[in-house]
Amino acid sequence: MNEKTTATLTTYITDMHALVNHGLRAIDRQARMLTGSNHLQALGAVQEFQRTLENHRKLLDARAEALGGKVTQPFKDAVTTVTGFLAGLTNRVRPLSACKAIRDDYTYLSHVAVSYLMLFTTANGLGDSDTALLAEQGYRDAARMVMHIDRILPSLVAQELREHNLPIADLEHQSRTMLARAWKREESELGLESGAIA
Repeated sequence: MNEKTTATLTTYITDMHALVNHGLRAIDRQARMLTGSNHLQALGAVQEFQRTLENHRKLLDARAEALGGKVTQPFKDAVTTVTGFLAGLTNRVRPLSACKAIRDDYTYLSHVAVSYLMLFTTANGLGDSDTALLAEQGYRDAARMVMHIDRILPSLVAQELREHNLPIADLEHQSRTMLARAWKREESELGLESGAIA
């Protein structure tokens, strides 16, 4: 691997590390605020996000070092601005709402997923199979965490509405049906139905 290739890969990895690290700060705050609340689904999800992202941070750190780089470089302005807004600022400007905190995590985790997709594509294009494997696992984890939010968010919203004494019907089944229809349609349009890919 030549110097330019290594430098490019290291930049992508350190950017990814900054994104994970920055988001973890907000998620750690959420875990502290949700501890002791009656939003156990939200707390469980946030704690799972913590564990997964802490593991990602370690793997990215190790990969950067293997390429001769460091993840202690200053955060890039764009990374800091985007993640600071998505994962930090929104938690400071309003009181804790479990479903809104989880909604913000959805936005952040989607950013993580697309960043891992870019890293995966870059690593494959430059012939770095180790980084590609790391990025694939990162993408799969981000997709799993986003789908976890899809599963629990309807019941979190319903719980918070009931806490405000609003009459609300059971909406979990309807929400799950809507989600299933949406994903199935997109899979079909992309030719990604189950069994369609080897």
